[in-house]
Amino acid sequence: MVGYARISSHTQKDDLERQIKLIKSYAKEEGWEIEIEILKDVGSGLKEDRRNFKKLLRMVVNEEVSKVVIAYPDRLARFGFKTLEQFFRSYGAEIAVINHEEKSPQEELVEDLITIISHFAGKLYGMRSNKYKKVVEGAKRLIQDC
Repeated sequence: MVGYARISSHTQKDDLERQIKLIKSYAKEEGWEIEIEILKDVGSGLKEDRRNFKKLLRMVVNEEVSKVVIAYPDRLARFGFKTLEQFFRSYGAEIAVINHEEKSPQEELVEDLITIISHFAGKLYGMRSNKYKKVVEGAKRLIQDC
């Protein structure tokens, strides 16, 4: 069994620690005696070349892991979670999601749209630029006002 935790930026370190605590607590509740290995990444859920995400995929393909524990589905991948579940299952690995947030389809769509805009604005202008911040804040206001 292995845990996977991800945050989008270094400013979210508290959230990373929360995810790790949730995963360790889950493993303990399930009665696993051994210390669970936790793979961590800092990067967008849209980014497919996250170092430990790729390591996790290799571990699954090599059948080195039977269960992957995550705090929320979007921590593993922003899109394609069901495809990853099916892929993991084909190699004998299960994904255990600790928290399933119940969101309306509209809430999910808004969150996904903001994620996509943030991702591409960051690529265009740089994640720390004022232009990036203006684009993302403008998009959030526009979308949430609808």
